[in-house]
Amino acid sequence: MKTEYINRLIENATFVEIFDDNADESSFGYIIAQSNAHFQLEIYDGEGRSEGTLIAENEDIARIRWEGNERTLIESLIPSRADAPKFNLDSIQSALNEVNEHYGHICITLGAYGVDKLYIGSIEEMNEEFLLLHEYATREQVCRNKMLVRIEDISRIQAGGIYETNLIKQIGANQTG
Repeated sequence: MKTEYINRLIENATFVEIFDDNADESSFGYIIAQSNAHFQLEIYDGEGRSEGTLIAENEDIARIRWEGNERTLIESLIPSRADAPKFNLDSIQSALNEVNEHYGHICITLGAYGVDKLYIGSIEEMNEEFLLLHEYATREQVCRNKMLVRIEDISRIQAGGIYETNLIKQIGANQTG
C-alpha cells in the first residue's frame, strides 16, 4: 500500500494506527519511511511509551487511521518523540543489518504474526537466503539457541521495545553475576 496519502502522513508527522488483518492487531505510531516493499513505523504503546521501531511489508497494511479520540489521546501521552532512525528499506537484508547494528538485537516474526512466531536475538551471519540468529528468547520463554531461518519467511522486524530491551538487560545481568 504505497500511496501519496502515506507520503503525506510521513511529511506531516501524523500519528496513525496501522491495522494488519492477518495479525488481527494494530500498531500506533508515526510512519517514518516507506519503500516499494516495506514501511517503517516508530511505534508507541497505548500509554504513549516508545516501543522502538517496526518494519513490515506494505502488503500487511490493511488500513490506516489517524485523528480520532483514541489516537489523539495516545499521542498526547507521548512526552517527546523517540525519533527512531530511518533504516534502509531497499532490501530486507539491509534493514535487518541496520536494525541489529543500531539496537544490538532484533525481533523477527516469521509468516503471519503470532506469539509462537516471534524470535528475539542478534544476527550471527546472513546471506541472500538465510539468517543465522543467536536466539535469546521468544515471547514465551528465555532460550539460548542458534536458529537458521529463510530470509523470505521474515515478515516483520522490530527492535527497541520495552519487553525485549528489559529482557536483554536481565539476560546480560544474569551472565555477569
